[in-house]
Amino acid sequence: IRAGLVAPSEAGGRYDLGPFALELGVAAMRRIDVMEIAQPAMDDLRNLLSHTVSLALWANHGPTIMRIAETPDIMSLTVRFGTVMPLLTSSFGRIFSAYLDRRITQTMIQTELADPKGVAAQAGLKSFTDVEAMLARFRARRMSVAENLSTPGRAALAAPIFDHNNRIVAAVAVVGVQGRIELDADSRPARELAATARKLSQRLGAALDQIA
Repeated sequence: IRAGLVAPSEAGGRYDLGPFALELGVAAMRRIDVMEIAQPAMDDLRNLLSHTVSLALWANHGPTIMRIAETPDIMSLTVRFGTVMPLLTSSFGRIFSAYLDRRITQTMIQTELADPKGVAAQAGLKSFTDVEAMLARFRARRMSVAENLSTPGRAALAAPIFDHNNRIVAAVAVVGVQGRIELDADSRPARELAATARKLSQRLGAALDQIA
C-alpha cells in the first residue's frame, strides 16, 4: 500500500491495483510498438491463409501501409509499403473511418464524395448518409470489406487494432485476388483476421468489451 502497488477496494475487505502499479502498466503499454508486435502475427496469418497480410497506421494523409507479409503465390497482388489508401473505397480507409473521430476524417470524406464520377460514387456512396450507414455495418461486424474498388481485381478484409485507451491505432488486413478470397463474416479469413486483431489489441491493453 505504501509503495502504491495496491489500494484497498471501496467494496471493503479486498485490494485493487494501486496508482503506482497503474502508472507502471500504462508506461509499459506505451513502450509497445504495434508494428513490431504485429509482424510475427501477420506472418502467422499469412502462412495460415496463404494470402498477403498488411498493416496500416493513420498518417497525415490517411491510412498508410507500414508492414507487409506477402505470400509467394503468383496470383497474389503486390501491396506497396508507404501506400496511402482512400477512405471510402479501401478496407483500411473504411475501418479507420468507422472508428476515428469524425473531425479527423471529415474533410477527406467530403473530398472523396465530391467527385460524382469517382470510385466512391461508383460504389454507391453519394452522401454522408450513405457513408454513415456503411460504417455502422462495419462497426457492428468490427471488420470492413472492399472488393474491386480502389484496386481493380483486389479484395480485402480489414480489422481494427485498439490501444489501452480503446482507440484505434492500426489496422490489419488480409488481401487477395477477387474471387479467390472469401469475404463472408463466417469465412475462415474473417475469423482468423478477427482473432489476430483481437490478440494484438489485447497485447496493447485494450478492453474489447468496452468498444462499440
